Amino acid sequence: MRINLRHFGVCLGILAMVQFPIDPNTDLQLPTYAEVDRNKFDLPIVGLNEQSFSVQRGESLGSIMGDLGISQDIIHLASKKASPFIDLRKIRRGTPFHTYTDSTHGTTSFIVYQPSIEHFVVFDLRDSVLIHEGFLPTSTVTRTGSGTIETSLYQAVKDAGFSPELATQLSEIFAWQISFFHLQPGDNFSVLFEEQLVSGQTIDLDIKGARMNHEGKEFFAFLFPSDSTSGFYDETGYALKRPFLRAPLNYKRISSQYSLRRYHPVQKRYKPHLGTDFAAAEGTPIVATASGSVTAASYTNANGNYVKIRHNDIYTTGYLHMSRIAKGIRPGVRVQQGQLIGYVGSTGLATGPHVCYRFWKNGQQVDAMKVKMPPSEPLPEKLMPQFTQVINTLKPQLVNVISTSSVAR
Repeated sequence: MRINLRHFGVCLGILAMVQFPIDPNTDLQLPTYAEVDRNKFDLPIVGLNEQSFSVQRGESLGSIMGDLGISQDIIHLASKKASPFIDLRKIRRGTPFHTYTDSTHGTTSFIVYQPSIEHFVVFDLRDSVLIHEGFLPTSTVTRTGSGTIETSLYQAVKDAGFSPELATQLSEIFAWQISFFHLQPGDNFSVLFEEQLVSGQTIDLDIKGARMNHEGKEFFAFLFPSDSTSGFYDETGYALKRPFLRAPLNYKRISSQYSLRRYHPVQKRYKPHLGTDFAAAEGTPIVATASGSVTAASYTNANGNYVKIRHNDIYTTGYLHMSRIAKGIRPGVRVQQGQLIGYVGSTGLATGPHVCYRFWKNGQQVDAMKVKMPPSEPLPEKLMPQFTQVINTLKPQLVNVISTSSVAR
């Protein structure tokens, strides 16, 4: 029997206009669809086995893929497609990566490489090679807190439940007001800061105001954000930042201080040690403590790899025993305060990784830890009313601090 399609279409139109009564008490059972479970990288995890590792010495992402049974053709294609995001040949030791294997067939469906806490790169190997990057969500939390020194500022910050970065920033802010190697048990601090978090881990930290109590004397620091004068200031409006950084690196300890008579561990005799030795791990970045012009960047048997910087007619600094001098640092080059000039090593007459920091004033070597720097400049008078408002907002929170945290955004 043949069906006349024209008549069939007319019948469908009539049926569409017919209204069938629906009992209002009847529950309509609409079709439901199961939501696909996804992990923090937004990958479907049903039917996949996850394993997490970290990059080992000598490994590349290509060699890791090869160990997973992925063909060289796929590895080459993945490397090419990933080039806008990462260089597979230069992944860092200790960096985490995650593999997702099909639980039925045992093939690798996804690889996630995580070069930082918030940044990740996904290799989708299911049908073809697809690469995309993503960023985990961040939250900014405003926190206030305090701590009391028993052994060190670092330990006090850690005991208070804060990131070690907080101790580093506090020591930098108050570097010229307080000698952190002479803190006493009972000294204390309070601080107000913003903390950026990803999956509960701190990725950034910005102090807004801080108070240090050292030997019964209070020191305050207030961040004054201004286009031309942004920085930390004391209660009177004087900048806490000085022409020189207190130290040329983030160091573990002072292994040897300035002395006119010190037993030299290599030469085995007593002689003057006209510098301060900062012990740190091999390869730790070394920065210029003040702006100036490089006068020497060379090697000697005693100094090893070293850099010397003239800052003005009065001050000159030297940095000895580097593992290597930073690229572009050579005589005549102008450097800025905080600029990378080299890396910690043990070249020359040295028994372990450190930088010997030398300081000249009017041509004479002096103790960098004791030299008195000229006072900083105060805020312009026209900005003082605005700065006073900052103090009135922050100081009560620092004096009467109770450890709290609140989501800012």
